[in-house]
Parts: sequence; structure tokens; C-alpha cells
Amino acid sequence: MGCPADCAYCYLGPMGLRAKKPTARVTPAELARSLRAYLHGQRAELIDPRDDPTPLCLGNYTDMLMTRDNRRFLVDAVRALDEAVAPRPLVLITKAAVTPELVAELDESGWPIIWFFTQSFARDRGTDLERGRIADFETTLRNAAAVRASRHQHAVHFWRPFVAELAPAQGPEPVIRRLRDSGMRCSVVTGMHVGPGVPMADPRLRALLPSVAAAGPDRIQVIDAAGWREAAAAGRKADYPVYRHSSCAIALVRARQEQLGTWRTDLLWNRCLPCSCPDSQRSTCRALGTSAGKGAEDVAGFGERLTKFLGIAPEQVSWDAAKGYLYIEANVSEFSYNTILHASRGRYVVSARSVAWQRAWRSRWHDRARAGSRGREESGRA
Repeated sequence: MGCPADCAYCYLGPMGLRAKKPTARVTPAELARSLRAYLHGQRAELIDPRDDPTPLCLGNYTDMLMTRDNRRFLVDAVRALDEAVAPRPLVLITKAAVTPELVAELDESGWPIIWFFTQSFARDRGTDLERGRIADFETTLRNAAAVRASRHQHAVHFWRPFVAELAPAQGPEPVIRRLRDSGMRCSVVTGMHVGPGVPMADPRLRALLPSVAAAGPDRIQVIDAAGWREAAAAGRKADYPVYRHSSCAIALVRARQEQLGTWRTDLLWNRCLPCSCPDSQRSTCRALGTSAGKGAEDVAGFGERLTKFLGIAPEQVSWDAAKGYLYIEANVSEFSYNTILHASRGRYVVSARSVAWQRAWRSRWHDRARAGSRGREESGRA
């Protein structure tokens, strides 16, 4: 836990973990044992750990490449995980440089690794928004080239925060062509979250990202909407996927259906269709969408397992086939809600009476979102 980098917008700031030397809370072996216990514990009542495609993400409170100790821990952790659980996609998010040697060492495990290389272009714009050993654009391209030479790994460009003040000076088209040619499989565009959990008091945000500083209290995310449309158009022109959801990138590199239902009606028009996405991948997701809601026996079986998992009566679970909604008339914990989402694999929209936030979802802007505020996205440009 802890990251030596000092990025003004990072959620580690309010936690006191920004610009901090990373420290390990457990050994790689302890981590692997804990994960196995988690996968084979209560979660296994709903998801068979032998057939669980849910990705792992390692290093949410640090950058696994920022220090020598972190990189060593990463290699040892992958080896320990390989001994403890069945291989599954492993997601690594980094702003640092990756060496061909590290990629080759990780490749020996045979685990499918998906690198999300964060590149906001703040360094290339000459701003003080990101401090530390942060990769510039050229380094990010070299990262992708190193991963492209591997057997089991994929490179994704994480374009965040996507705000008007950080738009590449040359425009999106040449940037996207270079990303494509470097070996990146796609880009994922995400805006800047605002509100609790974000260091809004950092003076660099006010000085360098005025569109973020000006966000009203009803905003959840600020994004350059005009820039997003330009990036998506440039992606289509270059035959390069540009997405809004990381789950779409994971689906693309695995050539499988997207698992969280981005292709469903409630997200289709603003989070799926506007994206640059290959026809083959759209067909894959469409096949799941066409079959969703038709399998009454599948729904009944899932509902039965769900009632046992939550310890509730069968009549507290209902299904709206027309909408593809699964309703749970009960209060559930964050752990249970996430497990149900992963178990449904995008086939249903899961709606519970309420969700008791734990761990990752502490800030009140999630509650605002569930209460009906969609967090209108605010653009830095018209």
C-alpha cells in the first residue's frame, strides 16, 4: 500500500497513501492463500471457482511497477497465485515504465495478463499535475511494444482523466494511430471523478483543471464530451477500438462477451453504440444479449441459488423478462451485490432494495448515484 508518485487527482491522496513509500501488508504466499479462501468461501455458493472468469486486479492501492520492491512482489505474487488458484485474467494498472525483461518473466506463468497503461498526456502537456516516475507518451508506446512481444499478455491504453485541459495538442487522430501501431489493443476513456474520495482541495486541480474545480455538487464525473466524440470517430477511422468501460476492453482481448451488461438497453445508447468497436466483438456481445431473458430454466436455477446465497425467501426474488431485470427485495451487502453481478455475467440487471457499502464503496457519491442522480457528465468544451 502506498504510491511514490504524487498525482493531484489520485484517490490515494485522502487516504494518506499518495507520495508514500509502498509497504507490503502480507507476503505473496499469504496473499494467494487469502484469495483462495475468498474464492472457495461464501462466494463459491454462487460462483464455481473452477469456472469463474472474474478478473483479478493487483495493486489497487499502489502502482506495482513504481518501485523495485513492488516489481519483485508482483513477480512473486503471480507465481504464488499460480500455485493456489486456477489461472484467470490478471489486470495490472500502471503509469510507470515496463521492461521487456519483466514482461518475459511474468509470461512464464502462462497467466493471461491485461496491462492498463494509464496515459493522460499531462506530462506531454508540461503540467505539474503528475509528479514522480510517470511515463510520458513515448514510454507508454514502448510499454505496449514490449507487451506485444509476449505470448499471454495484452496492452490497453487507459486514457484518464479525459478532460479538456489535457487534450493532446495534435488532436486524437495521430495519437490513436500511434497507439494502434504500438500494439495497444484498445483505449478506455474515463473522466475525472469528483466529490468525496477525491483530493478536490489540491491546489493543482484548481489551477490546472478548472473544468474539474468548477464541477457542481450534483456532478459525479467530469469528462470532455466533445473530445470523446472526436476520439471515438478517430478510432473508427483507424480501425482501433475506443471504449468507455474497462469491462469492454477485457472482453475484447479475451474475445468473449462483456460481462457487466454494457450492451444492455439501459447503457446501449451512450456507453456501447458510440464506441469504436469491431463488428466481431459487437456480434459476440449481441449473441449474449439476444439469449438473455429467454432461458426461464436458467433464471429459475439462478434464482434458487441466489436465495440460498442470501438466505432469503424465494418470493423475495423476481424476474422481469421484458426488461431483463432481476429484482431482490432485500438489503444486501456490497460483497453480496458484487458477487451477484459477477455471477450473472451480464445476463441480468440486478436491482436490490438497498446495498450496504463496504470497503471500496464508502463515499456518498455512490449513494447519490443509486438515489437517482445520474451524475450528469460535464464537458470542459461545448
